[in-house]
Formats: sequence, C-alpha cells, structure tokens
Amino acid sequence: MPDSASPLCRLVVRVMVASLLGTTPAMALDLPALEQRLDTIREKHGVAGFAFAVVQAGSAVSLGGGGLADREPARPVGPDIVWRVGSVTKSFTGIATLIAARQTGFDLNDPVARWVPDPQYTNRWENTHPVRIGHLLEHTAGLLDLSRREFDSSDPAPLSLEQAFAVDPGARVVQWQPGVHSSYSNQGAGIVSLVVERKTDRPFDEFMQTEVLARLGMRDASLRLDPRTKDRLARGYDRDGRSPMPYWHVLFRAFGGLNATTADMGRYVSWLLRPESVPLLTADELARLETPLTTLSARSGLRYGYGLGLYQYVHEGILWTGHGGDADGYLSRLGYVRDAGVGYFLVINAYNGEALEEMQETLESALTADVPRVPVPPPAPIPDQALQSLAGCYAAATRRFNWTTEDVDQVLAVRVEDGHLVARNPMGRERHWYPVNERHFRRKNEPVATLAFVEDESGGHYVQGDMGNLVRTRADPTEPCPPPP
Repeated sequence: MPDSASPLCRLVVRVMVASLLGTTPAMALDLPALEQRLDTIREKHGVAGFAFAVVQAGSAVSLGGGGLADREPARPVGPDIVWRVGSVTKSFTGIATLIAARQTGFDLNDPVARWVPDPQYTNRWENTHPVRIGHLLEHTAGLLDLSRREFDSSDPAPLSLEQAFAVDPGARVVQWQPGVHSSYSNQGAGIVSLVVERKTDRPFDEFMQTEVLARLGMRDASLRLDPRTKDRLARGYDRDGRSPMPYWHVLFRAFGGLNATTADMGRYVSWLLRPESVPLLTADELARLETPLTTLSARSGLRYGYGLGLYQYVHEGILWTGHGGDADGYLSRLGYVRDAGVGYFLVINAYNGEALEEMQETLESALTADVPRVPVPPPAPIPDQALQSLAGCYAAATRRFNWTTEDVDQVLAVRVEDGHLVARNPMGRERHWYPVNERHFRRKNEPVATLAFVEDESGGHYVQGDMGNLVRTRADPTEPCPPPP
C-alpha cells in the first residue's frame, strides 16, 4: 500500500507524565505545521515512517509522526509504536555507570583492571597509562571500533557479556596511549557494562531497567527484543525505505540495544532539561555526563566534545547537547538546549542519513526560532608568531575501524591568513578557524571554541575536534601535504 493511502498520523498530543512534568505553559510552536513539514521530507526521501517527541518550556512533551511503521501489512505510525534508538543508548549507559559508581564505591578515574582482573583488552601502556573507566565512556581508551566479525554478529539469543567477548577476543587491542584522543568505539560500552555487572553483582540489562529506565517512567523501554517489544516494533528498512532489514541483535546491548516509544524518549528529554524532577544524578554527575575530561584537548580546557554518552554540537549558532543513533533499518537523533528549555527525539525507520539530517535541521530550527543567539566573539588578537607556530601539514592520527580505510585519509594544510587559520584539504575545500585563545579555535558562526591545538608527552603536535584527531607531519604547510603516516 503506498504511503499516501495512510493518512498522516496526527499525534500532536501533549503527554502529561505526573512523575516528571509540572505546570505546562502554552506552546508557541505550531506542531501540526512542523509535523507536515517533516512528513513532506519523509515522502521526498521515500522513508516509510517517522516519529518525534518535542519538549518546550523544559517539561511540556508533545508527540508527532507520520507514514508507516510497517509497509506489509500497512501499519500506520502511532503512539504505541516501539523504535530502535541505536547509539542514543550510550547516554543511558553513562547514567547507569554513574549510578553504579556511587552505589558501589568505584570512581571513573579508576583503572578498569582494578575491578575487572580479566578486562577483555590488551594495553601495552597498562603499567604507566592504564585504561580507566571514564576512558571507555569518552571513547578515549585507544580502542578501535568493533571488528567486522563483531559488527556482523546478530545472535537472536541474548548473549551474556562473556559470550559476546568471545566472538572475536583478539579485536580489543589498545592502538594508542589511553587518555589522549577520542575515537568512537562501541567496544567501550561493552567493557564498561562488564564493570557495572562485576561491581553491582547484577546483570547489566537488569540494572539499567531498574535503576534508570523504570525510575524515569520509561515503561515501554527495553534492551531486549522481548515478545511485547517485538509485537510493537516498527520494521526497519534499508536506504531505499522499502527493503526490510533484519533486527540487529547488537553484540553489546550497552552501546545500542535500547528500544523505546517516543513517549518514553520524551520523558527522557524532559528529564535532561529538568534533571531535578527525578533525582537520578547529582549536579556534579550530570555535568560529568555532558563534559569531556580525558582527551588532550579537554585537559587544555576545551569543554566541547564527547562526555559520557552525550556530546555538544552547533546548529545555526546554538550550542546543543545530544547524540545520534544508528541501528540497521533505523536512524535517530536526540538533542536539547537546557538554557532554552527545548529538546527533542526524532527517529525514522530507514537507513537514510540525508533524510534524518534534513528532518533534524528542520526540527532544531523550529524549536530555537525564538531563542536569542549568543553573539559570536570576535577573533582573539593572537600574535602572528603564535599562529605561525600552529601552521603545517596535519594527517589523521587515529582510525575507527580495522577493516576500512575511509577514516584514515584525512590530510589538512593549515596556514595563517589575516589573524586566523585556514585549513585546506587535498580537494581544495577550505575551513576558517578563528582564535578564541592561543590554543582554542572556532569555526564561522560558532559561539564557543570547538577545536584545540595540543601536544602529547612526547612533543607530538595535534589538532583535535569533532573533525577528528590530526597529527602535524611537518611545520611547512606548502602543498601537497604528505599522506597520513
């Protein structure tokens, strides 16, 4: 049945959650119009269905969506549909770890091996630079992402952690000194869930369900494909929006196994905006959840980056906090601006990044249309000599996978121009980096510093930011710059 045969699912319902929400002020956002714009994007890209939860004034949750949760048989999107949230799960894993640390007396700065004698990785720097619990959540342990065998693993029987680690035991080898670079790896969430299990003497899934999901009132959320979840789950489709994709039973559920309704996720976003409504974390723990501390750039004072399952990003001059999600057949986004009291969760049942990105930008623009922008600071007056000391050829210092080279070919020639830096890639594309201070820089229209020039213990020179980790290969930026070492 074509999408047009199913009427647009007019949810636009305010969900009053007594345990989380207080008095609801009038909502200025035109939700039916927003839902229609999102549905137009869905149709343009051939996506089967989408759903969202938006939060305004820090507490008022509204739901919307459209299209089909399943093409055969035609099942419209509705409020009872369960969706896969993918790596948004990592923010819940960060919360669970902070709670377990408080309850059982461990610290995120503790070496993993202190509490797990069989830590499931090999680290040649362990005597001097051990992998610490916080490294696993910030992606700074020096681990590559899942191996091909681990990514392809999809055993329908829920694997124990011991069984999951046995799928490819040689895959977890620390590649660079822990606590230097943030490089995304799903391995970290798996190892940290083992720490939580060992310290609490409870299965991680059960600890998450009881200590996090239930306390947030997320009644339909689960890390497993139980019968109730299976009956209500939206079907996932490939990029074309029509080819069904099988359910991916992820190796470590702590990195991407969560299934939830948009009402569940609306409750979560509402809590992130008003964390005092449910006392899950202390103020210090919440700040740690959102703040990077273990990279070279973080130690230089940069507070933009990946925390314990949440990270910052900038859209239209607004600094957001959130995370993206990717599960075979589904893509999702969560974002919020606490000072403005707005946030959202968005999900589609198609593996189509362009569709999700267009929907995300539409949602974020609508939610912050009336939010005052922080004036972009003028470039700091940095001496030319100091800027020249940062110029040179930079190449990728880290990689994500051991079975693809797409993440290791980044090369930038960085030069000084009119009191700031210009980074040029081999294709001729240029990005302008404006100084906030002698080590921290921002891009055009960014209200805060988003990248840092730093040095490691051996004197290596790096630039770190959401574009990755790059090492200087020579001080002369004259092109062509050499390829990565």
